[in-house]
Amino acid sequence: MMKMKNDPSFKQMITLLSANFFGTFGSGMLSFAIGLYILHRTGSALGMGITLMVGPLVALFLTPVVGYIVDTRSHRGIMIAAQIGTSIGLLTFALTFMQWPQYYYQELIGLLIILTITDRFLSTALSASLVTLFPSQTLQRVNSLNQSVTSLAQLVSPIIGAVIYSFLSIATFALVEIIFELLTLACILRLTFDVVPASQPAEAAPTSLDPAAKQSLFTNFGDGLHYLKGNRLILLSCLFGAGINFLFAAVNVGLPYIQVTLLKMPNTLYGLTDSGFAVGMILGGISLSMMTLKHHPFLVSLWGIMTLAIILMFLGIPVQLGWSMTGNVLFYGLFNATIGIVLVMVNTPIQTMMQKLVPPAMQGRVFMLSGTVSSLLMPLGTLVFGALFDRLAAWLILLIAGAGTLVLVLTAMIYAQKTQLLIEYPA
Repeated sequence: MMKMKNDPSFKQMITLLSANFFGTFGSGMLSFAIGLYILHRTGSALGMGITLMVGPLVALFLTPVVGYIVDTRSHRGIMIAAQIGTSIGLLTFALTFMQWPQYYYQELIGLLIILTITDRFLSTALSASLVTLFPSQTLQRVNSLNQSVTSLAQLVSPIIGAVIYSFLSIATFALVEIIFELLTLACILRLTFDVVPASQPAEAAPTSLDPAAKQSLFTNFGDGLHYLKGNRLILLSCLFGAGINFLFAAVNVGLPYIQVTLLKMPNTLYGLTDSGFAVGMILGGISLSMMTLKHHPFLVSLWGIMTLAIILMFLGIPVQLGWSMTGNVLFYGLFNATIGIVLVMVNTPIQTMMQKLVPPAMQGRVFMLSGTVSSLLMPLGTLVFGALFDRLAAWLILLIAGAGTLVLVLTAMIYAQKTQLLIEYPA
């Protein structure tokens, strides 16, 4: 144990996990407060759904810029600038809200735009840095533990956020978030970059790209598109993810709408059920960090999404059966925990696979492109399901979304088998 504590990789991991915890905990409390605030002020699933569309839409326009900057600039500098930008944005929002509270909706949209921009730069730069922060053989362990720490923060943040929601204004939440952003910044400053040489993975397709080469933004972006188009497994993962994110917008919009608006669940109990996601993700992350996958990561993810589809089909049951509040809390807490476990099994293998397959010099563009393509239909799904939940029975919407997800999974499985993608891209 003493030897492990003196290991630079172990210290590096602790610093990274600490940064992730502080950032996720603070933003988790703020996001929870924003969601409750908008839902209580508007009482509409569509009103909340519009705010959920902001992130994917902004990310779409940012795609060429973020990938270009991450692949041509210092990752450390990008992350530091992102944290400073986030803090300035939060302070600006707090001061503006205190002065003109009647324009809360517009001010919250503006804040979400700023947070999306800084988060895209931070998350893309961090993902592209992992191959130089840690040896490749430890990437799955780092990703899994990172997911567990994220989940721990997500477990605590909605509970604490719900407790203090009645005592703090949304502007004060933003000021509290600044403290956590600065703690995250302090951890980033302690990270040592380029510990591992950024050599090209053996599994990756060859590329002539020199990361120091002076390219125009559009040439740089075009190289990323060309790489993505030439790697069918990664492209399929992105397109499949787009369809899944469209259908799972029903969960993002429907769960808070059902619990808060239809079932009249108090804030503290809603926070308790929401923390079920984090409990499941902690358990999933810890389990996955100790596992060695015996099947292809893409196949593991497909099985996980099939499980999520079945769960989704039953999420509207309490609305129809008229259970007690205790029954509703237990139901959604248990289901959220199950979803959390499965989400780790879905996301982490694919993330690790891409870190190994994609050359380090192209990871900024490819990660940003894949994330954007995957979330491309999320705004449309949010708009569609937000309108549907205001008009149709919740259980019917969730049943249809779950069935559609099952069809999409089976289609991806058949396509991957017929085209022998999993043989062509071993991982």
